[in-house]
Parts: sequence; C-alpha cells; structure tokens
Amino acid sequence: MDIRQLHYYREIVKQGSISKAAEILHIAQPPLSQLLKKLETELGTTLIHRYRQKWELSETGQLLYQYAEQLLNQTEEVKRRIHELEEGTAGIVRIGVSSACSNMLTDYIAEFRSEFSQVKINIFSGDSEGLLKKLTQKEIDIALLIRPNDTEQYVKKSLNKQPAILMVPNSWTASLSAQPTLKEIAHLPFIMLGAMEGHSFHENIKKAFDEFGLKPNIIVECRDLPMVVALVNRGLGISIIPRMHYESFFSEHFRIYELQQFDFSVEPVLMKLKEEPISKASAQFWEMVK
Repeated sequence: MDIRQLHYYREIVKQGSISKAAEILHIAQPPLSQLLKKLETELGTTLIHRYRQKWELSETGQLLYQYAEQLLNQTEEVKRRIHELEEGTAGIVRIGVSSACSNMLTDYIAEFRSEFSQVKINIFSGDSEGLLKKLTQKEIDIALLIRPNDTEQYVKKSLNKQPAILMVPNSWTASLSAQPTLKEIAHLPFIMLGAMEGHSFHENIKKAFDEFGLKPNIIVECRDLPMVVALVNRGLGISIIPRMHYESFFSEHFRIYELQQFDFSVEPVLMKLKEEPISKASAQFWEMVK
C-alpha cells in the first residue's frame, strides 16, 4: 500500500463510484477496479460492499478512508512546508545580538515580520565574544554587533556608523554649557561602558581625557549597555556611549549632548561565517538588512 493507492482509493470513496473517480483521475476504469481489488487482497478485508444498484463502505473501508484522508493531507502539508522553507517564507532565523545593537534588531524584526510572518525568529543575546563563538560553532546563523577588530573569517555587512554621545541626568544640566567639554564633565560621577574584547571604545574614552590631562571620575564600570543607560536615567552619573542605543530606553530623566572633543564612532555590522550555508529564511533576513 503506497501513497498513490491511497490517493486513488480516497477519490473512489469521494466520488461514490469507480467510473466517476476514473474520470476525475484521468485514468481508465479497469486499472482502478484492479487497484481496489489489490488493496482488499493485501489488507484481507472487503473495503466496499458492492450491490447491483449501489455500494457502501464497510467498517474497515471507512477506517482506511479516514487514514488515507489524514495521511494525504499531511503529505500536502509537508510539501507546502518544504516549499516555504526553500522559498524562505517559513523556517527559522537564528540571530545573535549584542546589547548595543538590540534597538536596531527590534526595527529589523518588525520590518522582516511584515513580509515573512510565518518565519520564526530565535534571538540569542550576549557580548561580541560570545556571539562570535556561537557563529563559529554554528549555533546561530547571523550576528548583529559592533564591528570587532578581527573579521577575517566572516562575511560582514556594514551599517551606519554611530557617533558617541554624552548622557547627563536632567538635574545636572544647569551647570553645563550647550556644548559640554571634557573638562566640564571630568569631575562628575562617570558610569563607564566596560572594556570588551575586540573593541576599543573604552580605551578611546580614556585616551580622550588623557589628551587634555584629565581623568574621568569613574564610579561604576559596566559592560552591559542597557544597564549603563538605566543608571544614568536613575541620576547616578553621566556616561559616554554610542548614539545608537539611548532611544531604546526610558530617557525622560537625562539629556543627550553631542561631543565635539570626542571624535569617535562605532560601526554596527551584520556578520555570518564565510562559505557556510544558512537557512533560506536567514538569507532573506540578511538581504533585507541594508
């Protein structure tokens, strides 16, 4: 008993006669009659009681019909799902994101979901070092993060560079000029974005102060950017971070300043392994990001 036989049997039952089923299936009637007899012989049962003026399904015939209906529907569903996977309209996108890029990912997912609503997205958060390890071990297909120094084994798609900004609690802004200098802010409690492997943002902040003979008043050092923003929002200190992130958080309690004396930016990138295949859905996501 195979899929073809079940398909033919289902059509016989649906049409109520072999002749009508043969017409729908575009085959001759005798082979269809032989197929029914072969099924009955194979299963050792009478599937259809044939009478002179009518015929009716036996109990076993009804059971086989239900089985055939279920199996054939499942077969069509498998075909549909495979087609969707091949076309990239279904499946799974496995993407890693660093905290600094989480607001960007939110926007990209919203855009992607508007076109590919059947695709499931699995998000893995972590620092750049951990995300690159997941990429290498093929636990994720794509990573969205700040560009690391070593990108040789990856394909990367560069996104808009993000300048550094100064965040200051609202209650502290009265003592600052419209364009605060490093000298103005050096004495203020400073929440430092911690050093991360492969990135120089932390070192560049310290160098900027050093060039003016200054030293920031660091009270907290934290590698988690959302936590840095939350601490500033709470009024515990100032901070310098990439501009890309502050819009994702409650910012009613702090003010954003451009920094004239700190000419440094970071570059968000989308990355994947070189010469390694990714799912069609992940490829669609990659192509969407500009």
